Amino acid sequence: MNAPLAIWSKFVSRVFVLLFCGIATCIQAQQPVAASATTRTVVDTMPLLFSFAHAPERFYPASDTLPERDFRFYDPARRMPIDWGTLGNLGTPARPLFFETPARLGFDVGTHVFDLYNLQPGDLRFYRNSRSFSEVFFSQGRTQFEGMLNARLARTFSGGANFSMDYRTINNLGQFRYQRAKHNALVMGLWIPLGSRYDGFLLFSKNVNRQQDNGGIVSDTAFGGEEFTGPINAAIHLPELKALTRHGDQTLQLTQHLRFAGDEEMGKRVLRATHSFAWRTQNWKFSDGDATEGIASDSAFFGDFLVDKRGVRNYIELDRIDNTFTVNTFKSKTTGRPSDVLAVGISHSYFSLRQEPEKSAFSNLFLNGQFGITPSERFALTADAALGILENIGEYQLRGNLILGLGNAGILKASLLSQRYPAGLLARRLFVSQRPFWNNSFEKPVENTISGSYALPLIGFEVTARTHLLNNYIYYDQNSLATQTGAAVQVAQLLVSENIRLGNFHLDNTLAVQRTNRAEILRMPDWFSKNSLYFSGKIFRKRMLLNIGVDFRINSEFRPDAYQPLTWQFHLQDTLTQKPYPWIDVFAAFKVQSFRFFFRYENLNTLWNKSDVFYQTASHPQPFGAIRIGIAWRFLDSNLPETGNTRPEDVPTTIGPSSQPPPPRGRGF
Repeated sequence: MNAPLAIWSKFVSRVFVLLFCGIATCIQAQQPVAASATTRTVVDTMPLLFSFAHAPERFYPASDTLPERDFRFYDPARRMPIDWGTLGNLGTPARPLFFETPARLGFDVGTHVFDLYNLQPGDLRFYRNSRSFSEVFFSQGRTQFEGMLNARLARTFSGGANFSMDYRTINNLGQFRYQRAKHNALVMGLWIPLGSRYDGFLLFSKNVNRQQDNGGIVSDTAFGGEEFTGPINAAIHLPELKALTRHGDQTLQLTQHLRFAGDEEMGKRVLRATHSFAWRTQNWKFSDGDATEGIASDSAFFGDFLVDKRGVRNYIELDRIDNTFTVNTFKSKTTGRPSDVLAVGISHSYFSLRQEPEKSAFSNLFLNGQFGITPSERFALTADAALGILENIGEYQLRGNLILGLGNAGILKASLLSQRYPAGLLARRLFVSQRPFWNNSFEKPVENTISGSYALPLIGFEVTARTHLLNNYIYYDQNSLATQTGAAVQVAQLLVSENIRLGNFHLDNTLAVQRTNRAEILRMPDWFSKNSLYFSGKIFRKRMLLNIGVDFRINSEFRPDAYQPLTWQFHLQDTLTQKPYPWIDVFAAFKVQSFRFFFRYENLNTLWNKSDVFYQTASHPQPFGAIRIGIAWRFLDSNLPETGNTRPEDVPTTIGPSSQPPPPRGRGF
């Protein structure tokens, strides 16, 4: 980033934080009722609801404080239904091993390896309760340099104004040399209603991802031998401690809703206009080497990418301004769950790109539409569409979801994603150390995904079948070069989960199978098994809820991708094959009121077998056995007089689009 722009960006971010604090202080000063000096914990049965800035009329129920799987699986990569593959250390680049088709629309830089750890304005929850809400989670490994912290804060002021903040940080040194990951993610916002017709949301987010890149270990043959002195002494491909990655992402967003007619709280149809403005600055940087000593012994790792013996560098900077205007109408039969939605609008994005050393500017323009109908608690149909115009002609995205409740017989679900979008910038064009390295003319990928599922909650059973059809698929080959295949790629998947309970004993099972017609370019396991066997019951005069047991995972033999930090891409390799590896964790987790604690010993297998290691990414072993602890606490302050609790029938049910919030970009948190 050039000096004037860097100074301006820092100035804006600091002024914005001060502005937030100042507005919040002014709002608090106007309160007729002071906050309670005594903090009391949340009761799980209390309806805790939240909304998002883009649709404040829709409520979602917050999760409870049980010591369940998502609590003890602190690593975002392991919270997925099927674990994502990482470089072995908490916070390292990640990608799904059970194939996914992410939604893409318009221009994209083409790297998303840290998305799992980031937060965006669309992820921020605004809690609708008339109390201050806060929640803190902290986890630590063997040392003080292996920690993570998650914190949420929300406060409602008199007049309905609401402040909300979400913060995440990861600082994990890792067991091998030079693989430290250090991430910070912050999103905060003010919801300011004016009168009965206007709602304004002022949001700010900032993500910084920092990664030491060691290129992976040279060999694992010494593991378990007499000379093995621990993973810290394993030889690595990038031993100079100069290979560093830094990604920055900052967004300032203003979303405004103006209602012309109707009242959702009275059950009357609403006609509303919505405008959203966002200014987003992003930068991506990798560098290795310096002008004094050059790249030294790191040179062999980069191969043909080493165009300058002094070192390698890849730097991209992007400023974008987004404007979206929509006119929408909806009606709510039940508070927090619109029974029908119809919206049309237009979105414009302006991009100022600097891919060192070149600069360019361009725009995206799309027409948008949304339709949704939920006539009863047992039926919900939603659809979203975007169609490119002018320079984006031929690009589109269509998403649809159908939910059909069958009462005690279960729930049927179906979904569709169809899209056509331009190839990512990094796949089309790459500069290394300001020298052009490749310039590809790729066709626009076309992707279609269809899925259907059946769930029977009474017995904890769900089965999902999904198929992907990809045309003009882009991947990175054995030399880490961007490549496009002209043949269609198909992936068929089956995911089955069943949670069995016998008294206080639980057996949670997730099994997955996938097949592809292009196994030479999609190298992922054919099957997965993820299981938990544990005891769950109350002890100490039924004051403490205890979960204690074993987590287990295993997958089929496969050839894991390698990782190239210069381009931030996973790519094919032919030298390593991972055999099925039984990964076992033992854990104990308990809850007293809203306080939770867990203890884990991970990868129990290494207590008796240190010669075999588990790779999700070639040359990057998963960690040896280690202890991990974590605590979480949720609070609720009575800062405003109660005007009546939300009735049970007003809480969104398990049917309909309001029951499940859209997955945030930082999906692991």
